[in-house]
Amino acid sequence: MSTEAEPIAGRVAAAAARTVAAGTVRLFSARSAPLAVPEAQDRYCEGVADLAARRARVSEAAMSERLAVAFGELRNDADEIRHALSEPREAIYDGANAYTRVAGRWTGFFLGDREGPRGTGDPLWPLDALFGARDDAVEMGPDAVRGVAAVRCRLTVDLARADAAVPAGVSVPAGPYRALRRMPAEVWLDAAGLVRRVAVSAEPVTAGADVQNWAIVELWDFGVAVDITPPHPDEVVEPREVDWDTPGSAA
Repeated sequence: MSTEAEPIAGRVAAAAARTVAAGTVRLFSARSAPLAVPEAQDRYCEGVADLAARRARVSEAAMSERLAVAFGELRNDADEIRHALSEPREAIYDGANAYTRVAGRWTGFFLGDREGPRGTGDPLWPLDALFGARDDAVEMGPDAVRGVAAVRCRLTVDLARADAAVPAGVSVPAGPYRALRRMPAEVWLDAAGLVRRVAVSAEPVTAGADVQNWAIVELWDFGVAVDITPPHPDEVVEPREVDWDTPGSAA
């Protein structure tokens, strides 16, 4: 059903809930991208998600290729750092918990109650942030995401509003409280009002800043078959017990 006749502010306000209700999906995530439209070198992870269950299974790198190259250049060993930090590993995000498989063993950091808010590093965090969409959405014009026609909008999100709208709550990046209530964002909506891409400025913008770091997720293939089973607690070891120098296995 098309939602194109709805006012854009209403479409944007309803987009996050409509998208979660769509169920399963494939996803691509970029982190610390300099533009709201990611390039291949901004890729952080890619995989599938069960939006209702708050789970995702992805092939994930320690950081994007762009950041790995930049970090390596600072140390004068760009090729080695690029390989090490962009080497993919399988990861599962399960609510507030995140697991990664290293050399055939599952581990995780700060594991606890999965019913809490997902971390800002979760690939689906930008979708949670969109629940805090303010009423200032402005159409930027028609566009396409992975071949699907979409309308691109600019807006700001209020993470306090998002926290109240998401049952599990929303994690926030560091920054002044006022900045977190008006974070720059862009969203691409298809004719059904589903989110095809959402980008949120991952850091509060400071006065005079000419570069923003974006957290981005793209969604496609809604309804895809998905089976995501987090590791059993008996299968999870402490991070110090795994060999981080061994290449991981992709999802």
